[in-house]
Amino acid sequence: MTQWSSALLDGVRALEGGILPPLVATPQLQTQGIPANLPGAWVGLVGERLSLQLGLVAEFVTLELLTANMIGRHEELSDVEITDAVAEVVNVIGGVAKRLVIEADPSLRSGLPMFLFGRLRVPTGTTSEVFRLSTELGEMHLVSISDSGDEG
Repeated sequence: MTQWSSALLDGVRALEGGILPPLVATPQLQTQGIPANLPGAWVGLVGERLSLQLGLVAEFVTLELLTANMIGRHEELSDVEITDAVAEVVNVIGGVAKRLVIEADPSLRSGLPMFLFGRLRVPTGTTSEVFRLSTELGEMHLVSISDSGDEG
């Protein structure tokens, strides 16, 4: 497991039971690659030496449950409420991870989170890792994409 992976999982653990629902199993590194066609929020962490795209993806119904759990409201939620809430979760996970690896690249900065629907294609020359997060609300996937040269 890379330093990035460890930092990202520490970010998940820091939010578990708060804005993230409790995990029902230990996060598992998936070998099948990035799950196809799952919506989710993404944020970039970019520095002079390190760069990472971080995503939290799941079935939309799971993201809706995550949002309802976060804001304590279970009546119909708008797409904007859901996409904003999930973007905030991934932004906070990225912020925790950034604090843990900042010594390796003090120039590291966070970008603005964005929400994507559809298939993600990973460019050649990058490394991706996917952790399955089994929660009380359903399966989510924490995805990281970094330059192959980033050992962070």
